[in-house]
Amino acid sequence: MTRASGLGRFKLVLATLAAALIVSCNTADAQVKPFKVTGAGIVDYVPLTPGVPVYHFAIGEATELGKYFGEGQVQLEFFTGPTTAAFSSASPFVFAAANGDKLAFTYGDTDNGAQQPGQVELTYAGDGKFVATWLAEFNPLIAECTGRFSSVIGGSFMMLAVTEPFELGATDPVYYEWQGEGWIEFKKK
Repeated sequence: MTRASGLGRFKLVLATLAAALIVSCNTADAQVKPFKVTGAGIVDYVPLTPGVPVYHFAIGEATELGKYFGEGQVQLEFFTGPTTAAFSSASPFVFAAANGDKLAFTYGDTDNGAQQPGQVELTYAGDGKFVATWLAEFNPLIAECTGRFSSVIGGSFMMLAVTEPFELGATDPVYYEWQGEGWIEFKKK
């Protein structure tokens, strides 16, 4: 998958989520709000071994959160090809707003509502380095949301992340940028 085809798939998923949002808006006991997130962060290293959790964090801005700091762990699930793999969150990714309110998500976790595991693809960038493109569905982990997010009852958004070029197999920190879009559902007050 090239970066362009990843963005095409991202747009298709966004269209599907938009349709789900329209259906969800008819729910009388809930309030559905659009959700957008952008940011950048560092992963300790790009994992190559399935089942090994790797820490990552990000800072940025998101709807309902404003400026955030977030952290979690990613893990490969299994390889789907020579340069592709399925992945998920090894621990929830928790976004913290400036006032400490927390919005927790799992990603690529089919046990928490994701349609499928996340998908990552390595693309050769030259000079012996690769770029990893990650695409995953994030779903709220309701029990770990706090403050103004304690009334979250559902949601889903697709996140697309792209790393800087890195050496395959190195255990050096790797910078990434990400963006996502979808919806969050709150219990109506």
